[in-house]
Amino acid sequence: MSKIEYLKKYNSKVELIAFDSLTEEEIKLLPEYWIDALKNQDVSSRIGTVLSQWEKFPYQFQSTISYLQNNLVGVELMRENGQIALLYSIKNIKGSEVYYIGYNSNTKSVPAYFERLPQSFREIYDQLHNGWVYYASKANGLLRIEDTIILGDEDWGILEEIDLRGLPFKLEDCIGLFDNGMGDYASLDLSAENKKSGFIWWHTKAPKLNIEIWPVIDEWTKIGMER
Repeated sequence: MSKIEYLKKYNSKVELIAFDSLTEEEIKLLPEYWIDALKNQDVSSRIGTVLSQWEKFPYQFQSTISYLQNNLVGVELMRENGQIALLYSIKNIKGSEVYYIGYNSNTKSVPAYFERLPQSFREIYDQLHNGWVYYASKANGLLRIEDTIILGDEDWGILEEIDLRGLPFKLEDCIGLFDNGMGDYASLDLSAENKKSGFIWWHTKAPKLNIEIWPVIDEWTKIGMER
């Protein structure tokens, strides 16, 4: 099965597009590092340009960056649902290619709570990608800001088994930022004083509290690429 055939299994209207097919108006909306990468036809140079942007964020993505440095084999421009994005081709531990989609940070629609996110998250959404997820599931990565969820807005069966009064936060103040593809979220309490600390909201058991949020997101992202 070709790459485009695989992609179309999940969205029949997805396209791989050439940089020189874009209009001037479309190019103006792209991040500068996308332009620098995509106008270069040499694959290794294109990958190097993209990785150089990731490498600006070692606090957030130390393990992810290391894995990409060794296993990223392609970066292409794609159009999905009218949105222009980057498609990453990555070798997993079996040697097969897996595909991740990085969304355009310049065209995001930010929710009201965006400014309440810690700076470490806002700089990723503003300077790297507006979410970077496994293509097939649209999970296993930092979600598009439009796809993040307020935990208090969702229905959770687990609420019948845990004592909400014993939790150190209100679900209405909590944001799910990373979906592991099984209904569990790496989450933040936006009212918390410690902006490095978060929790894992499990859908089948009580949450795991007081974790440093970025190492969890980083490790979950790496694990997703490896599979």
